[in-house]
Amino acid sequence: MKRNVIRRDEMLNAKLNLGGRPIDLADYASTGLLAIAVGPRGNGKTNAGLLMAEQLAAQGWVSILIDPESELEALYGAAVSDPEALRASLQARADPIVVVSAKDASEFVPYGHAILDAAEEYRKPVFVVIDEGQLFSSSSRSKTGDIGEAADIINQFAGRGRKRALDLFITALRFTGSLQRLLFANKNLTLIGCQEDPTAWSALAPQFKGTQIGFSDLNGLSTGEFYCFSRTGVEKIRMPMAKALQAVAPRAKIVRRALPATFNEWARAMSEISTTRLETLTDPVVSLLGSVAGLTSQQMVTGISALQDELETRQ
Repeated sequence: MKRNVIRRDEMLNAKLNLGGRPIDLADYASTGLLAIAVGPRGNGKTNAGLLMAEQLAAQGWVSILIDPESELEALYGAAVSDPEALRASLQARADPIVVVSAKDASEFVPYGHAILDAAEEYRKPVFVVIDEGQLFSSSSRSKTGDIGEAADIINQFAGRGRKRALDLFITALRFTGSLQRLLFANKNLTLIGCQEDPTAWSALAPQFKGTQIGFSDLNGLSTGEFYCFSRTGVEKIRMPMAKALQAVAPRAKIVRRALPATFNEWARAMSEISTTRLETLTDPVVSLLGSVAGLTSQQMVTGISALQDELETRQ
């Protein structure tokens, strides 16, 4: 059967409001939307996906929420009973938000095939939110078993979605080592949240080249804050809460990391670090950490001198 050339007309006037400048989806009409949110657990990645799903559902998409924790039914209604029910729902398009309960790759696979089949047949805008992406997409090149098949389906979402009006949001704990590289290679909307592990900066640093943003800036982000990379550039945003979460989420006080500000605070902080731990900061270790953190040579010299002084006073 011949098909007309796919036109993403629904994107021409659609927008996403994620807490910064509105994102004009007309910029994505020729590519489709592949969004990835990176950050540790509790960073606000799930809320980001739900917020986007709600906004797109209000603009003509059917948003499918893959729910590995069985939490989203309480927010958006009962999950579809089986893959055939999902196919019927995508054909009818009566429900703007559809929940799919899939705790692991084996449960996801039949639903993934149903989404691909519906996208191929109907080619109407669908937005798939996959939380805890590492459960369904292996970073390994080998594709074996259920995780391999699930990863292949998600790669098809990313690779074939543009011509089937299929858009995707997926979360990752780390920028590398958690999802298939194909996803990172094709992403066009990236949310990077707080990073607590300095060793993660080596993989993230190329994303921030020329921005003057360093590891300390990422480490200082609070829950719900992200650096957002879109077609128009990068900006720091504070994500609004999805409507479904507003009624149930506790009101959390924003906690910002801060360095000691006075001599007494510095002295107290240093006293809590054991001598054994300080002695492990050998020159190679300090050099590596300084490189990862992006410290200047002057900062390195000052820090090494301070470390030596501290160790001498403890002898």
